[in-house]
Amino acid sequence: MSSKRILLALALEAVLIGVLLIVVVDIIAHTHVEEFGGVNVWGYRSAVAHQRQPFEIRVAIVGGTRAFAWGQGGAALASEVRRQIMLSTDRPGRQLRPVVVINLARVGAGPESYAPTIKHYGYLQPDYICLYDDLGVRGAKAASGASAIYRLTGYAPALPLVLQEKGLAWRFGSVARGYAALSERRAADAPLFRRTAGSLLYWIGNRLSTFDALTTAPLAAEHASTTGDVEGSRYVDAMSAAIDTARQHARAVVVATSPVETDLQANNLRALRDRLPIEKTGAPWLRLVDFSSDATLRDAASRLDGWSYGSAGTAIVAGRLATALLTLIPPL
Repeated sequence: MSSKRILLALALEAVLIGVLLIVVVDIIAHTHVEEFGGVNVWGYRSAVAHQRQPFEIRVAIVGGTRAFAWGQGGAALASEVRRQIMLSTDRPGRQLRPVVVINLARVGAGPESYAPTIKHYGYLQPDYICLYDDLGVRGAKAASGASAIYRLTGYAPALPLVLQEKGLAWRFGSVARGYAALSERRAADAPLFRRTAGSLLYWIGNRLSTFDALTTAPLAAEHASTTGDVEGSRYVDAMSAAIDTARQHARAVVVATSPVETDLQANNLRALRDRLPIEKTGAPWLRLVDFSSDATLRDAASRLDGWSYGSAGTAIVAGRLATALLTLIPPL
């Protein structure tokens, strides 16, 4: 074997080892961000769902910022929905029915992303799908481009986010102070070594994230309209497509809508009610839950950032979702 071939083989081996090391480090990085604000290795918000068990009740939640339950534990909404369902299904003398609730929501996601999300995670085989929608309002800035790695393989990389947040923490003393300092263009009172190392980590994480987002551009055409709020016929068409797709992938569907607080939301809810089959045909597989009747959810004091709910609001939402689901779950 010539020296050139040997060098090429060694180079390829080094690249392969490097890729494997990055994958291992990324898996470890997931443990730092999954619980608060992150997703698991397959890109969704709760624990990885394992093989279905006998008599299992499996629920998937699809939605935007409020469904994601930003600012709370990764399984906050899913765990509370599960708990409240089990309060009714787990009774002495009855067959044990494991309940698995999977949160597929995304920060800043809109209704046009729901159908693709349901299709992508069809392999999870939910029995019931909850479409928890904010009536066309984003509530938060959507992510700047989906991950190419995630779109191609289904694996959601966490290393760029971890490096960015670790860099901010090292440079400014905390992630929160870091974002404030960046926005105000201030320097932090931190040792030069920590500031330098933090800046380097943040730069690397940002470059990895940017590269991943750029390489996904051809794959993201179907989500090209995910910036800005959604209204009118476009909103109803997107929700109708999501409901139809959910119906194809589950036994029954719950459509839950945030409290009406703007004219846009009021118009979207009115148009959605006109289109939904539940009020025209009494569809037995569909339930509509309107959170407008809950005064606590309309109270700004119940929110963490002016939009996302705290634990009390999340418990109310979970209770309403669980109640609707229990009307669809047949007894054994």
